[in-house]
Amino acid sequence: MFETGSAVTCGICGRDTTVMFTTEREGGLSYDLNCFHRNAMCPSCNVLVRDDSDVVSKVVPLCRTCNPEAFEDDEDD
Repeated sequence: MFETGSAVTCGICGRDTTVMFTTEREGGLSYDLNCFHRNAMCPSCNVLVRDDSDVVSKVVPLCRTCNPEAFEDDEDD
């Protein structure tokens, strides 16, 4: 678990940033980062990843390593 001010790497943009605040949501903790992305902790890898929830009250970790099929349409060159 990361605390406010902790140095982290964003699971969405890959930037080195810090945690602005942490919120308990349905499904786990959500981390709002200073790069303005909301991340969650992957339960398998224990790294910050995209929070793929459609609603603010829930958190749904989406990990590129554990769920590569979800990223097949990404145009990462």
